[in-house]
Amino acid sequence: MMKRKKSPAPSAGAHIDTLIGAHARFKGELEFEGAVRIDGVFEGDIRASNDGTLIVSESARIEGEVDVPNLMLHGAIQGNVRASKTLTIGPTGRLNGDVEYAAFSLAEGGAVNGRCIRIDEKAQARQHAAQSTRPSAATPPKQTPQSA
Repeated sequence: MMKRKKSPAPSAGAHIDTLIGAHARFKGELEFEGAVRIDGVFEGDIRASNDGTLIVSESARIEGEVDVPNLMLHGAIQGNVRASKTLTIGPTGRLNGDVEYAAFSLAEGGAVNGRCIRIDEKAQARQHAAQSTRPSAATPPKQTPQSA
């Protein structure tokens, strides 16, 4: 009988800036730069800027929205996810929610239960440019003189 080898702890390189341990339960919002690894339970929204990486280990569970550049998922997320650069779901990863991604890797055994939408950077740039040229809702429309 073959036994499955326990996979080594997921990592995103040699440096983890923040660790939420396996016996921790966190409620609230998290905004970060660098690399964060969650081994416990996190309830709330998570956002990262720049080249932030979120690592969700096999024992971890997240309930909330996740918006990060890079996500390595080996545990479970209940909520929508946006990975603006890379999304890697390992063989034990479970995602229950919609996902937006630029690059996506799904290992055999990993699961996504939701819609998957690829982020098109050119279309995103066009949409952002169009939104910035529209008049804001706070600006009243121009009045034209009416003839009597």
